[in-house]
Amino acid sequence: MLFKDEVAPPLGGPVVEVCAVAKRDLKAGEVLDEYGMYMTYGEAANAEEMSARRYLPEGLVEGCRLGRDVAKDQVLTYDDVEVPAGRLADRLRRRAGPRRAAEDEAQGVTPR
Repeated sequence: MLFKDEVAPPLGGPVVEVCAVAKRDLKAGEVLDEYGMYMTYGEAANAEEMSARRYLPEGLVEGCRLGRDVAKDQVLTYDDVEVPAGRLADRLRRRAGPRRAAEDEAQGVTPR
């Protein structure tokens, strides 16, 4: 800060995140491909809504197995998928900060 003033003060946490949305009708048992490929696309969502509704982040879709059918253009949630066990990205997301970790833990979001 050259003049000791903030141009854009921090907001105190995430405001917007990117949730995963089905590009086509998806069937239970399918394993999701990389984000932005053939099965999902990302859509901006308010961070509080994303947390409250347990939306699956687009960046974490790869390797998740669907536990139920998901219609085209429906937002995917953690309740729709089985998250692969032991992924570093899931651990880092939980540790991204006390607020995020507390929200995820309160909602039972843990890798399986």
